[in-house]
Amino acid sequence: MKKDSLNKIKLIKHFVIGSANFTQKYGTDTIKINNNEIKKILELAKKNSIYKIDTAEGYLKDKNFFKNVDKKFKFTSKIIPDSKWISLEYCQKKLEDHFKVFKNNKVETLLLHNIQILLKKNGTKIFKNLEVLKKKKYFKKIGLSIYDTKYLNFIIPKFNIDVIQCPYNVLDKRIITTGWYDKLKNQGKEIHARSIFLQGLLVNKLVYKKKYFRKWNNFFVNWFQFLENKNISPIDYCLSDLLIYDFDQIIVGINNSNNLKQIINFKTIDKNKMMNFKINDTKLIDPRKWN
Repeated sequence: MKKDSLNKIKLIKHFVIGSANFTQKYGTDTIKINNNEIKKILELAKKNSIYKIDTAEGYLKDKNFFKNVDKKFKFTSKIIPDSKWISLEYCQKKLEDHFKVFKNNKVETLLLHNIQILLKKNGTKIFKNLEVLKKKKYFKKIGLSIYDTKYLNFIIPKFNIDVIQCPYNVLDKRIITTGWYDKLKNQGKEIHARSIFLQGLLVNKLVYKKKYFRKWNNFFVNWFQFLENKNISPIDYCLSDLLIYDFDQIIVGINNSNNLKQIINFKTIDKNKMMNFKINDTKLIDPRKWN
């Protein structure tokens, strides 16, 4: 079997289903997927041995949403602790309530959605409470969901973090360029990539035409023109770009089951056909700044 094919199989094994738009409108094209389509997505995921789902406490207003999900699926979930989490009892109760949503499915990784809490005076105590619950097997790993690498110099030496979930795509390679990818790998930390299509901006021609993105119109015209000239699909390019690195998990955002099929069946692109599209403008690469 060719090296590219082996790398592709390896990459697919690392896929995680992003569920932000299962329960709410999400992404640049603000789509909420209907329940029938979600069933198709999860069936297709199972057929391809993809048994991980990424979600967050904030997404799950409907407590019965994952009630009938196949027990083989394991979850990563993001939480936003506040100062009350210094009480172990309170911390345990909040997690027990949150984990009821997953019924008998395991929560493998718990991510802090807002890492600012660790920078406050009670941060160490809150983290210790989470470590106690990890030892009690409420979940296997504690991690951070980050938007940039800003506070890692402070947090990584001080807290025993297992996982960093971070943005990575053809425009945003800060996890690589800052040297943090290598540092985290050398320390045995898991690195999970998300926003690989930049919430659809890199794969959907209609999205970049929205008013907010007009400032970068030239880039997007050139990006889609480049792909068209080389006869490369945007999905194929974005996924092939991930083959360069060894991310432990890759969260894929999808709008429907056909979309997932395209992702699973992606074609690997020759490295010689790839270019450096990296952009340092956080107003474009950080979705929190979009309005």
